[in-house]
Amino acid sequence: MSDTTVASKTCAALIIEDDQDDVVLLQRALKRVSSQLGIQVEISTFPNGMEALSSVAVRDLTSRLPSVVIVDLNMPIMGGEQFLRVLRRELKLPDLPAAVLTTSSEKPVHDRAFAAGADYVFVKPAAMHELDAIAREILQIGTTQVQ
Repeated sequence: MSDTTVASKTCAALIIEDDQDDVVLLQRALKRVSSQLGIQVEISTFPNGMEALSSVAVRDLTSRLPSVVIVDLNMPIMGGEQFLRVLRRELKLPDLPAAVLTTSSEKPVHDRAFAAGADYVFVKPAAMHELDAIAREILQIGTTQVQ
């Protein structure tokens, strides 16, 4: 008998973040928490909204959309708000879960993110256990959606 356990759920997470340190921390948190939850996580990363939109459009055409998108707001070329507006209005993907992960705790910033199309807004935490809690919530979001 094998000791390996097959994950019963899969979450394809698309991270859009220009800060490589933040990308690495989020990837580690998603992998750590997914292991605890028995979820297989597949992670794709992009440094800006423009590159991510190209990927999402191709994935939409091939019926391989991510389970959840995690996007930063402040990025070069195309920021998070513009990415969300195009995702929702141009690509017409209102049901693809989108979470914003931002350094800002200001309500107007969060309100603009929601208005652009975010389903969730999280403030980037200072402690790893807080990032793990956000990763847990993101994985739960990504595994409960109808694909």
